[in-house]
Amino acid sequence: MFSDNELDGFMGVLKKESDYMEIECGATHTKFGDSTGKLRVFQNGKLEIDCQCYHDCPQVRVSPGDFAKHVGKKMANKNWKSQIWVTNKEGRRENLWKTCLLKYHSDTFHRPVRGGTIHRDQFIRCTNCNKERRFLRRTKEECKHYHNALAVKDWKCSDMPHKRISCDDVEERESRKSCRGCPRTAKCSGCVSSLLVLSLQQVQLHPNFSPFFQKL
Repeated sequence: MFSDNELDGFMGVLKKESDYMEIECGATHTKFGDSTGKLRVFQNGKLEIDCQCYHDCPQVRVSPGDFAKHVGKKMANKNWKSQIWVTNKEGRRENLWKTCLLKYHSDTFHRPVRGGTIHRDQFIRCTNCNKERRFLRRTKEECKHYHNALAVKDWKCSDMPHKRISCDDVEERESRKSCRGCPRTAKCSGCVSSLLVLSLQQVQLHPNFSPFFQKL
């Protein structure tokens, strides 16, 4: 994905996998100072940032534009390439557009599809420490990891895929758990229950409505 020579030019490289890499990044507000984050660059062109402006910030796996907007930058969706920086090996900050990190990215990539299926994050409780751990479900692979873990009766923190975590790591706060990663509403309670209620309401309005459904 990126050669060793390319990554040697940066400080703060956190991960280097076959299909993505992770690096420390940040954005600077003239009044509030620096806000840092973790930038993930995928081989298919996708970019994600976990904001670390404070402990347990709910802005996780957001787009670069949303991260810059969250920090307080103006016209972030248009200018994020020059507003977000990484640190080179000399310790100087470089805007993303000046680096090789955007070579897989295009502005037309991964636009949200209206009406597309959205899976909110879920939690599984460790049988050893009794702490709940978050499972992201944005891709088919992540959904597969969640369902595989759900099928394990004695699932433990050490079984978490693609992320090193132990029972000694702190559990997410309840205020953070309420944010499930849904782009429509931060505190999504699930679309399934809402769709069921809507369907029943539509059935009751139908001229051929049967009293049988009143028992539901």
